Amino acid sequence: MNLKPSLIAIITLASLFLIFNIVALLTALIPLKVVFVLMGGLVAFCITMLRLEYGLIILVFAFPWTLQVKIATIAGAPFDIGSDDAVLLGMLLGWLAHIATEKVGLFPPSPLNLPIVAFVTWAGLSFVSLGLTQGTSVLAICGLHLFKWMELALVYFIVLRVVNTEELAKKFVVLSLISCAVIVAVQLALMITGHYAITEYGGAEARIVIPGVESNAILGAYYLLSFGIVLSLLVSMGIRHKGLLIAFAAAVSIGLFFTYNRASYLGMATILLVLTISGGGAKVRFLFIFLIIALCVLAYFLPAVVQRVSMTFHTEPGGVLQFETSASDRLDMWGRAIKIFVERPTNLLIGIGFFGAHFHKAWGHTSIHNQFLTYLIEMGIVGFAIFCWLMKRVFHQALLLYRLSSGDYFCKAFSIGFLAGVIGILVDAFFNEVLESARIMGPLWFMIALIVALKNIKEEELEEKETVLEAYQEARKGVAVPGRRFVDKYFR
Repeated sequence: MNLKPSLIAIITLASLFLIFNIVALLTALIPLKVVFVLMGGLVAFCITMLRLEYGLIILVFAFPWTLQVKIATIAGAPFDIGSDDAVLLGMLLGWLAHIATEKVGLFPPSPLNLPIVAFVTWAGLSFVSLGLTQGTSVLAICGLHLFKWMELALVYFIVLRVVNTEELAKKFVVLSLISCAVIVAVQLALMITGHYAITEYGGAEARIVIPGVESNAILGAYYLLSFGIVLSLLVSMGIRHKGLLIAFAAAVSIGLFFTYNRASYLGMATILLVLTISGGGAKVRFLFIFLIIALCVLAYFLPAVVQRVSMTFHTEPGGVLQFETSASDRLDMWGRAIKIFVERPTNLLIGIGFFGAHFHKAWGHTSIHNQFLTYLIEMGIVGFAIFCWLMKRVFHQALLLYRLSSGDYFCKAFSIGFLAGVIGILVDAFFNEVLESARIMGPLWFMIALIVALKNIKEEELEEKETVLEAYQEARKGVAVPGRRFVDKYFR
């Protein structure tokens, strides 16, 4: 929507006046947290109506700081609405208005459309067994969880519709890294000032949690994607601002260490391994070997981190190696989950129902602590295969972008860094259900859309070059004689 600057200023002032009055009215009627959530959606809607790009900027910074408000309790579980839901709803309304104005299709074509539709459809079919075994209240809360998954997937389509230039895609990558840097800065500030929650693990570990973030497992998984992208950009030959990238990589590394989350440590190691293997040159491999050694030295001087890792195993009398309580409990939950998976023939096909594992009474917890096993049990073999198909398509798009970006250092580094970061998150997901958090899936869908958008841009550029080359070859053969202006523009 192209508006004059004067008209934009008038609309902005009028909107601010309206929002001020609405806030004043609602504050007297409902709790302040609910007012903030509603205003977030209203502001996002107003800004998105002016320009979709501005709404996406809000979304980049809204995901890590989502404010949750409890609305009701369903099946013994709280039903929350977050500020990210309000922002996404406002963006969705603005997006629909944009589609109606520009007269374009609802969903842009992409290689991920079919896997996304298949995942949502099969998750909906899994509700049949869920409704029969758990009742309507559990069915309702699980249906709302699927709606949340669909809501986050809409981020992919909105970004894919908006981002049509390489410059805009780079801008959103930079903004996403800045958003992560703000989180790291807050964590470091809490560590320095001592204003953080402390939880003892085995009498040895202090756990730092960012206000509003569910757990350190989610915080660590959130860092992994940015960690992979920044490290990849750092070793790219044509990327500037190396000093800022080094500082950011060091800060994220410290933030990851102080999450005390062992799954995130494995994700870090996997990212370093992927980037080292894909480096393609002695200089790059030497840099990552040096970085690995530096991280090990850093970990050595952090006794709490070393103790957190070393407590995973201990030796019983007689020399028998045993897992500590947390690890052994996970193994026990995984074994019981597999027994539930095979106890009924229908479970093998469609599972026990999407998000239904959180309400099964076979284990004394609300999760299985394994995202892959959770999807397998909740949606059966077919649903798990669809999830693997979706991730395969994501990897394929990143590799295509890498192959199409022969002379573009940024896109090559971004594609490999994204791929390493996603693999790190999947390693983390083997021990936690991190893919069920909006703080992970929101930024992840955003980055996936940027990968696909950049791949489309590179393909269009290549098609244009091939078209020009074909025209040139035809002109030389005398099949078609282009005009003088065409020759001067493309061939001289």
